[in-house]
Amino acid sequence: MEIIGILLLLAAAICLWVWRGRRARLTAIGATETYTASLLADIHRQVVTAVGADALAQRCEVAGTVEVDAPLLGKVSGKMCVAYSFTVNREYEEPVTETDSQGRTQTRVQRGSESLESGDVRAPFYVRDATGRVLVDPLGAEIDWQPTADVFEQANDPGLARRRTLGIRRTEKALLVGERVYVLGHVVDRGGQPAIARGPAGDRMIISRKSERQLIIETERSARNLLIAASVCGGLGLVALVWGILT
Repeated sequence: MEIIGILLLLAAAICLWVWRGRRARLTAIGATETYTASLLADIHRQVVTAVGADALAQRCEVAGTVEVDAPLLGKVSGKMCVAYSFTVNREYEEPVTETDSQGRTQTRVQRGSESLESGDVRAPFYVRDATGRVLVDPLGAEIDWQPTADVFEQANDPGLARRRTLGIRRTEKALLVGERVYVLGHVVDRGGQPAIARGPAGDRMIISRKSERQLIIETERSARNLLIAASVCGGLGLVALVWGILT
């Protein structure tokens, strides 16, 4: 019983740790002002003229449509995008023999997979609003990906080995050209023009396909559920721990 109590308390601690991250996310969104592309261009010009490009590192958020001069092509889907993440896994099956508490053995076929290749490719792009467009550097950002491909290629000759190959699965998720996004980051200088990027101290950067309001609602709900889960797990964990010690 003590072990169950400890595991529940550990689960409560994990929930609280994730909850703190959700609260920090809410604080960052709520405390950041939304700018237009033209206003960011004005701020960039004023700061660079007055104190130099290195002094520009102001937190900001923008909203608009993803635009790029030379789009990437998704490795699996071939769709035009500005960022994509992909995996290539080999799926297989193999016999597994298990022995129960009475010494009886049973063999069953178990499926599994192993990674052959994976990658995350990102390119600078623009967010266009009604006033113009602003450069975005997505390096290090939390991206709200859209699933774009899930392809399974069955093996032509699975072979007779103990671990029998079933086929290759290729998956992809991407940020597509033309997608409407909300971007939270810092405005910095990139080659003489303003750009939204991750903060100089590694601060949070978000690129979401949800609106700011939708993101706030979703994060608030997640934070509330995590706090409830932490309270329940913590309470049950303490009861289980005390009960185990006393009995």
